Amino acid sequence: SGLGGAVIGGTLSDQIGSRKAAALSGTLSGIALASIPVGLSLEDRIGSNAFETVVGGPDATIFAVLVILWSVAVSAQGPALTSLGQLNAKKGLEATSLGLPRAAGDATYIVAPLILGAVSDRLGDTIPGAACAVAGFAIILGSAALFTIEGGKE
Repeated sequence: SGLGGAVIGGTLSDQIGSRKAAALSGTLSGIALASIPVGLSLEDRIGSNAFETVVGGPDATIFAVLVILWSVAVSAQGPALTSLGQLNAKKGLEATSLGLPRAAGDATYIVAPLILGAVSDRLGDTIPGAACAVAGFAIILGSAALFTIEGGKE
């Protein structure tokens, strides 16, 4: 799904602009991730949840579709954000312009597990997938911020 998402993100960036492609793919990935608790809460025919339903069942199908949608959409966002940084790079600052978004993304891998682990510890027994919902809403907020940026190239 990552390779397919990268192609989709690059194509969208070329067709509708990098900022719109990044916002659209980010919003879709956020919605899919935030919806995972819904996919996990649906009961299948025998009354077990998605984690217990390794093969089959409507809840497992919905969960799998949401994870695949998230995966493709988040993969599509990478090329769009890289293109956005490249388009808006000032002469002489190209490497910095491309490096900062990557560094910010890498920093997320340090902070997010701590925050999402705390959410899971606090709410995981009550709301399966709560950490996914929190992460999804954070992605949606970040994607919405792309619409508020003024100036620069698309």
